[in-house]
Amino acid sequence: MNPAAVRLVSLDVGYTLGEPSGMTLTQRLVELSPLPARQAKQIAQQLLHALDPRRDATAPQAVCAALGIATSAFPHDHSPPGFALWPGTVEAVARIARVVPVVTLSNVSHWDEQETDVAALLAPHLLAHHPSWQLGFAKPDARAVETVARIHGREPAEMLHVGDSLDYDIRGALAAGAHALWVTPRTPSTEALRLLAGHPGRVTVVPDLPRAVEHIEQITLPSTHMIRSSTP
Repeated sequence: MNPAAVRLVSLDVGYTLGEPSGMTLTQRLVELSPLPARQAKQIAQQLLHALDPRRDATAPQAVCAALGIATSAFPHDHSPPGFALWPGTVEAVARIARVVPVVTLSNVSHWDEQETDVAALLAPHLLAHHPSWQLGFAKPDARAVETVARIHGREPAEMLHVGDSLDYDIRGALAAGAHALWVTPRTPSTEALRLLAGHPGRVTVVPDLPRAVEHIEQITLPSTHMIRSSTP
């Protein structure tokens, strides 16, 4: 990865910075769908998370049809869960913000975000919060990353996206031509290693958020060796 190329960092939110305190609407719909769970989740991510119901009153019907659920079964009584940042997250985001502008890029539905103000939770360190339902695109759709880059006057190649999901965060970043930082404590599978091998130098794997912060600092701050070398 070329350190000079990183001009903007985008952070996934759910299970990268914290977690919801209850069931999300996506999880409820996946349980209701007769489709295999992984397939149902992918459909929900691409449809539900990219919909703004204030502009499209038929959104619930379209999601139900794609998931094989009766329209009458849509959980209109859904109570959005709260969201709790993990310990140390605010400090981690603050450290990143000291070396490079940082935003969030989150797959989340309008229904689930009503009770959570992510920008306020991470203030004043966050440049902007970009939920998928406002963007109109959900990861791994390359347009999610491309849109955020454009909003901030950058090319996707100048972005580093940080997230916990291979299927959504990493594939989405790579599809857009951005760099990716995969936060996972697990050993990558053969399938994952094959994907990473196809994009040499564009993906780094770290076990947790503190290591992600250290990596970002290392690639954006001049090293001690470089400082000493330039001193007469």
